[in-house]
Amino acid sequence: MTYFPKTLLASRNLGFLLSLFGVLALATSCQTKEEKGPNILFCISDDQSYIHTSLQGTNEIKTPNLDRIAQSGIMFQNAYCNVASCSPSRASILTGKNIWELEEGGLLFGALQKKFVTFPQVLKQHGYATGYTGKGYGPSKLEEPYQTQPIAQGYNAIKMKAPEGISDIDYAENFKAFLAQKDSEQPFFFWYGGNEPHRGYKQGIGAENGKDISNIQVPGFLPDSEAVRSDIADYYYEIEWFDSHLGKMIKMLEATGELDNTIIITTADNGMPFPRAKATNYEYGTHMPLAIFWGNKIKSGLKIEDFISFTDFAPTLLEVAGIEIPEDMSGNSFKNVMLANKSGQVDAKRDRVFTAFERHTYCRPDGMPYPVRTIRKGDWLYLVNFEPERYPAGDPDFLSPHQGYVGDIDAGPSRDYILANKEVDSLKQFYELAAGKRPGTELYNVKDDPYQLHNLAAQPEYANLCKELQTELFTYLKDTNDPRMEGLSPWDNYPYFFTGYDTKHLQPIGERDVE
Repeated sequence: MTYFPKTLLASRNLGFLLSLFGVLALATSCQTKEEKGPNILFCISDDQSYIHTSLQGTNEIKTPNLDRIAQSGIMFQNAYCNVASCSPSRASILTGKNIWELEEGGLLFGALQKKFVTFPQVLKQHGYATGYTGKGYGPSKLEEPYQTQPIAQGYNAIKMKAPEGISDIDYAENFKAFLAQKDSEQPFFFWYGGNEPHRGYKQGIGAENGKDISNIQVPGFLPDSEAVRSDIADYYYEIEWFDSHLGKMIKMLEATGELDNTIIITTADNGMPFPRAKATNYEYGTHMPLAIFWGNKIKSGLKIEDFISFTDFAPTLLEVAGIEIPEDMSGNSFKNVMLANKSGQVDAKRDRVFTAFERHTYCRPDGMPYPVRTIRKGDWLYLVNFEPERYPAGDPDFLSPHQGYVGDIDAGPSRDYILANKEVDSLKQFYELAAGKRPGTELYNVKDDPYQLHNLAAQPEYANLCKELQTELFTYLKDTNDPRMEGLSPWDNYPYFFTGYDTKHLQPIGERDVE
């Protein structure tokens, strides 16, 4: 309430009073407009490792729109998904929780219970217009009694002619439709979930579009062959498709005058769909690209070294919207890091992240998971494999209904090449890296060993470091109630909702969203 002096109230100058009230009303209106929460455009590609942008110097790839976001805002050098698997990674983003806190929501082809509230739902409750296009939360069971709409209303009706292997959803035009339908004064949250660069690819589409196969950089955990190079080029092409729609959305925001009041986040859900990347806890599986723009709120061209977990998105976006962060979120807001306006390490406490893995596809007898927990701190990556007697990529003789043999590796030319040459002396190492059994613990110096080829855990000089990292890891897992710390594995019995079957492939369930 506004209070006025008695002398003013006693004034007979009605015109003066009316003028003053007009000024106050205008000031109140301006204040309300200024206090309106920022718009949020959350852009997430499907299966893209952190290194694969032109800004990071990767040859034969062009991502001018991600580059623009980073150069006009912030590029985060150490952003990590909670798990290198599609729907559980997205569940951790939406809820601000680790996958071991989400029950069946922590699994691919799982489901998210209604008790796990998502941040877009909270934004909607506080007046935001919300929507999404492309891939939302999934693949999962989006039916009662689980959540049927963990993000928002879908905008996918507008289609386009697209190259073979690429979704025909016109992401940009669906975003335009969303903007046209919402109240012009209403802040918005919109999730752009590209289906790219998820497999499958049209083989050779990269080379057909001008990519020089001989110039492709092959990670050290993959064989350097023409088949693999061509496969990577096809993957690059699909990243560029995702980036092109991002560019169209940026132009729409410019045209409507909303760009400067919009936080634009561009990232990916997990790493590249290649052996020893996606569905693993190594760098090419969990280390994600992350660029954020927020008009003049943040200084441009920053490169930040702080470790960001995907569990941190939910509390951060609620805080920037002026909404109280739920106490049960495990993630921590990094708004302070964004607004610090400096590069390098901003918050000294952000020197670590934790990642996990349970079950990706149904690729072992009885659908058993492959449980992993990790701590990524400084230059070090430390992993605990709780069931080292199991095959990490799936049993070699077990036919997965989703991806075939060694089902935790996406089917495609790179996997085919490795499987076809697993007995060749010069190439068998790549099969072992991708699908061979692993020891109970692993330790890598990521700076010196960017492809995690040299496990240091068994070397005596690293014993104290392993002990220190394991203590820190297990302390966090206990604090966040990980059943693994109690010797429990509820994931063994959670259902597996895949197209046509439920749990043990005995109960037909009808058509489901597939990855």
